[in-house]
Amino acid sequence: MKLKTYIRANLFSALILPSLALSQTVYTFTNAGATGRTGPTQSQINSTYTGGNTLNGGVTVNTQGIQEWTVPANGVYTIEVWGAQGGNTGSATGGKGARMKGDFTLSQGDVLKILVGQQGLGNNYDGGGGGGTFVVKKTGNASTDITALIIAGGGGGSNTWSSQGDNGLDGLTGTTGGYGTGNTGTPGTNGSGGSGSYSSSGGGLLTNGANPGWSSGYNGGGKAFVNGGEGGEVVNQSSSVGGFGGGGSAHGNSCIGGAGAGGYSGGTGSNS
Repeated sequence: MKLKTYIRANLFSALILPSLALSQTVYTFTNAGATGRTGPTQSQINSTYTGGNTLNGGVTVNTQGIQEWTVPANGVYTIEVWGAQGGNTGSATGGKGARMKGDFTLSQGDVLKILVGQQGLGNNYDGGGGGGTFVVKKTGNASTDITALIIAGGGGGSNTWSSQGDNGLDGLTGTTGGYGTGNTGTPGTNGSGGSGSYSSSGGGLLTNGANPGWSSGYNGGGKAFVNGGEGGEVVNQSSSVGGFGGGGSAHGNSCIGGAGAGGYSGGTGSNS
């Protein structure tokens, strides 16, 4: 039996499939209406996956925002994921999240942990990084007891300086995080968060993103998936926090620069 599982970031409309797929079962995971740096609660999940939804009653939230679902049958599952967009600003737009797709052989009883990335927030100046979308298989009770299946990185936050705007960079499909505008800092590798940029960096699968380079007094770096995946905390204004899924938080009112995105490895923020 071949089942298809679709995981989308910020999905608000119905998924329409061609007639060829009507014999297949589709499971569509969403952000359940949550926005900003924290993911959906169990109540939001229950209110979203109702009625005839194939996920009705089947999703548990043990860590806020991370959805746990038990595979119902042996089979090959096609999993398709999108990272979330970075935060928009006055004259610039956040980068688009990456798209990833693959087939995976799963067994009945396997538990998947699914984090649907959320868009970074932005105002007239700086945008937070977009969150990555993660699908991993649970192998134990600790947060690090996982096997990564597929992860799509988010897009970088944008930045507006006077009338000159820098759009955020799109998410990447490789295992290394991307640079922010200005090619500053050190992108994450092998599941780590980004570091060393003037604006906050995004978190990776295993380690958090770094705080903004101009100050060590904030927790603006996005959290790693294994640490809950929250977007970066408020650096200055709540209107520019990172998206759930490890997006970094931007300053918000002084054109420090757009923040890095979350993903398998976190991206860096811009230089200014």
